[in-house]
Amino acid sequence: MDYQEIWKITLAQIEVKLDSPAQYKTWFKDSVLLDIRGKDAQIGVRNAYAADWLKKKHNKLIKDTLSYVYGSEIEPNFFIDKSLANIPTPKVTADEIIKESPMLGFIQQGGDPVLVQAMRRANLNENYTFGNFIVGPSNKLAHAAAQGTALRPGEAYNPLFIYGKTGLGKTHLGHAVARAVLEKNPNKKVSYLSSEGFLNDMVKALKTARNIEFRQKYRTLDVLIIDDIQFANKWKETQTEFFHTFNELYNDKKQIILISDRPPEQIKNLESRLVSRFQGGIIVDIGRPDFEMRLAIMEKKAKQMNIILPNNIIEYLAKTITDNIRELEGALQKVALYNSMKEENLSIEEIAKILGKDNKSKRDKIKVPGILKTIAREFSLTVKELKGPRRTADLAFARQVSMYILREEFGYKLEQVAKFLERQDHTTVLHAVDKIKSKILVDEGFKNQIDLLKEAISKNEQE
Repeated sequence: MDYQEIWKITLAQIEVKLDSPAQYKTWFKDSVLLDIRGKDAQIGVRNAYAADWLKKKHNKLIKDTLSYVYGSEIEPNFFIDKSLANIPTPKVTADEIIKESPMLGFIQQGGDPVLVQAMRRANLNENYTFGNFIVGPSNKLAHAAAQGTALRPGEAYNPLFIYGKTGLGKTHLGHAVARAVLEKNPNKKVSYLSSEGFLNDMVKALKTARNIEFRQKYRTLDVLIIDDIQFANKWKETQTEFFHTFNELYNDKKQIILISDRPPEQIKNLESRLVSRFQGGIIVDIGRPDFEMRLAIMEKKAKQMNIILPNNIIEYLAKTITDNIRELEGALQKVALYNSMKEENLSIEEIAKILGKDNKSKRDKIKVPGILKTIAREFSLTVKELKGPRRTADLAFARQVSMYILREEFGYKLEQVAKFLERQDHTTVLHAVDKIKSKILVDEGFKNQIDLLKEAISKNEQE
């Protein structure tokens, strides 16, 4: 048999032994047997996470099964195979989770008061489930890791560290994991709180001489979820107490889920021993959703809220609000409310004004000096250089980007843009705008840079 046939048979047997469609699809399905040299088998996987996971958790299963199929003892070794990088990550569906956690389907229909009470004790949001979490390119790794954690809490990924910007679904995933644990066993001890909540609880315990009760409360949990863990850097005493709590839970194979707006190594003033602990499990990020994902979110939310809006309005909202799912939901509700007050549907111009996304609203909010200052800083230049006579390639390019932003994002007239940058001829502005537009169309990386620049500008205070 060739390697492909050997691995096909091996995987078929592993799938039966594993008895977990979700685990098999996530970690085994797209792996390949690259080579066998002596007693060493080279197995290709898509990324470092998969290699580490298979080595730590399934090495014996793979070794025994592959050795049996091959006919002699084989030692598996895992390598990142770049050819697998572009293969879409298999989605583990809610139905598969339901099969492995039979109570899930029943509970999602609101049938078990015991579970509802358990979730309230844990401070969980009942609306945060795997079933209503929309998966896309920006969150598929985080989603897969969360589902793996839910299937084997304390064993699969511990700690599970999820980071990303506000409003992208980090808390949703953390709650979904905890919910799935309680769906299997409502008697499990689960707690969700913020880092500040942990601090307040600790201070209260110190003031009332209830330190033992405090430690008993947190160190005997089955699942602990700490949100905004980055704020723990403000309090040294909190870090020390949490370090000991973390160790107790980890050593007892209890699940820890940490949620942050940045990865561990970027949290300033966080003790190195905590950084090390946080990096010991799996770290996954949730990025900004792409247009298709935002559109899917809008359509699903509209259906849930019984909101009926024309497709062009839904698409406009998905195109306009790019980096925050929570803001998307708010915009949907606001537009739906205004739309219900009119006999005819709102125009796109009216919607832009309602949401403060029209050019006039943007110009009122952020003035030209602030725009140019942000652009100059991003290109490591000064505003004086942007407006100056020098025409080096880097400087000319930054100037063209400035013209594009002022014209396309804020709607200034060509003559105004020329004046802002101290250019005499407005045709220079027209040429610059066309050039940047063309580059955006053909260069996805550059488009992302421009989007990030727009985001940086929007965060500026009015000058």
